[in-house]
Amino acid sequence: MDIWFGDDETAELCSRAARLTARWGAAGGRAVGRKLVQIEAAATVEALRALPGGLRRDATDDTWMINVDGVAIIKFKLDDRTGDGAGTVRVLAVSDQPAGGTRR
Repeated sequence: MDIWFGDDETAELCSRAARLTARWGAAGGRAVGRKLVQIEAAATVEALRALPGGLRRDATDDTWMINVDGVAIIKFKLDDRTGDGAGTVRVLAVSDQPAGGTRR
């Protein structure tokens, strides 16, 4: 899937390893970068579901979220122009994981 970003700030954060490291530390920054690469490599929604991180859909606004090793949550929208959801991922935000563990 192609990855696009919802705004310039998110694009700047996600496109530079130094910014990821500054935000989440060396290990956390690498984990966020790795998850973005995994999302990009996924060819279908089923492939996204197979990724670690508990992919879930928010039916209220048609967005998807996936956890990144307990440090961050990536929120995105899918371009569903094809039947299996393949196409484009628009990353809307990468935010800190709430304290107290992962969401279920």
